[in-house]
Amino acid sequence: MKFAYMTLPLRPGAAALPGIRVRHRPIVPIRVLAPVLLPPFDACIDCASDDTVFPPQWAARLGVNTAAAPKGRAAVVGGAIVNVSYAPVTLLLSDGYESCQWDTVLAFSAVPMRWALLGHAGFLDFFDVQLLGARREVIINPNAAFAGQRAVHVAPGP
Repeated sequence: MKFAYMTLPLRPGAAALPGIRVRHRPIVPIRVLAPVLLPPFDACIDCASDDTVFPPQWAARLGVNTAAAPKGRAAVVGGAIVNVSYAPVTLLLSDGYESCQWDTVLAFSAVPMRWALLGHAGFLDFFDVQLLGARREVIINPNAAFAGQRAVHVAPGP
């Protein structure tokens, strides 16, 4: 599967990048299969994240009861420790030509997040990822550990 990087405006005051007004990030649309069909969520591919972590506000939208879910703790940027709640879900990733669906366990953060983090447990353990910075693309392929369903959608001919 191939995805273009998401272009994000640069925050004012980024002195390390004079003249640059945007940054490009490997943020991909991912669906959580739930009883209610929701639009895809933005998720950042993050090789520094041990877990696949979703923002707390998404749990209620997905019908996940975090009060009854198993609890844990995770280290975030800077080493701060945050509480998380774990819940089993089914994820779906598709670029329109290929799709992968798999069961996994998500961590729902106790602190707000701008987007989900696709970390090792739940995502990177199942996919080989190439970050093509100059092309501003990410290529994602299921690897030998992927136990979900993969489908290739052929475009209709003329």
